[in-house]
Amino acid sequence: MHVEYTGRHTEVTPALKSLAEKKLAKLSKVLHGITNVHVILAVDKHRHVAELTVHSPHLDLAATEESGDLTSSLTTVMEKLTRQAQKRVGKLRERKRRAVPTSAVWTGVLGATVAGDGGDGIARSRVVRSRRHVAKPMTVDEAVVAVELTDDGLLVFRDAETERLNVLYRRKDGHLALIEPES
Repeated sequence: MHVEYTGRHTEVTPALKSLAEKKLAKLSKVLHGITNVHVILAVDKHRHVAELTVHSPHLDLAATEESGDLTSSLTTVMEKLTRQAQKRVGKLRERKRRAVPTSAVWTGVLGATVAGDGGDGIARSRVVRSRRHVAKPMTVDEAVVAVELTDDGLLVFRDAETERLNVLYRRKDGHLALIEPES
């Protein structure tokens, strides 16, 4: 990480540099891969301004703070940048977490909700995309163990004996129900 200091109408003291380095260490824990940092400290009469620009491979952040003291300005601007970084990195993580592959398979209506009528007075249900299920071949006993480990209480599997697709799910009363197709 390359840190560049600029003092406008003031001298950048070693104490200010060490404070900035300490705060940048905290910022680098949130925003990984910081390549370049530019710290600008300026004094105009009673205004003490700290301006920071941080560059990383995927994100550039900038913040400015003005107060009556350079140390408080520097501390506050670093807190601003930390909050910005947490917010932006959190959004990127959330976007990755919610991303659904384009080849996702519609598994059925697990959470159907009434979307309204289509003008003809008939209420329509909306199909909600769930996750992709891989139908593994297993026995019913193995499927019971596997459905106990899932959060939603649903398992799509291929019966090892008949090679047919089956669905095992937890009913509202707590018992398990098995859906087997007829031939």
